[in-house]
Amino acid sequence: MLTQEVVNAAIQVAIALVIALLVWLFWGRKRAGFFRYSGLILPTMRSMGLALVIFALWSLVTAIIYFSPEFSDAASAGNTVAGMIRAQGFGTETVLLILIIAGVKTALSEEILFRGVLAKRLIGVFGFWVGNTIHALVFGGIHLLIFLVPGGPEFTPVLGAAFLLLPGTAGWLMALANEKLGNGSIAPGWLIHAMGNAISYPILAFVA
Repeated sequence: MLTQEVVNAAIQVAIALVIALLVWLFWGRKRAGFFRYSGLILPTMRSMGLALVIFALWSLVTAIIYFSPEFSDAASAGNTVAGMIRAQGFGTETVLLILIIAGVKTALSEEILFRGVLAKRLIGVFGFWVGNTIHALVFGGIHLLIFLVPGGPEFTPVLGAAFLLLPGTAGWLMALANEKLGNGSIAPGWLIHAMGNAISYPILAFVA
């Protein structure tokens, strides 16, 4: 499983980069270089430190929700990452699996697509507050697909709100870290996202 997930992560990041490249070729190459346009640049050290602060504060807010039975059962169902990790059992390979999925397969590919492509374009058109909010709603809305896939949890208004607003708010904060603190780099958001995933997956799988 570990080897397959490494391959899956590489493919997913490659697809995200190809999409970012196509967006730049069609709409951005006369405005900035590809790496600047997509946020694939070095952040400031200060922004990475502030990203850790944002992550810590957000973790305090979400801790109670993660341990609510209704949410934890839905977020660790068999078709979720946490459910897959639970089925794998805890061990060295599982730790490596969590790091690859959390840091690369989900966090890096999603940061390239949602913060490097979508958020930046929407913020450029509508301004930071409106553009970032639209992007956050789209990012949160994607997570509602869990209710449509086979074996997914049953939809309830409370669960729907949680699956929309938790990732949506996190996405908003990650774009804030990138655009207002990180000089346009997606690295601060990636740090928040990767750490959030790396901690939440094992908690949902083995603790909550």
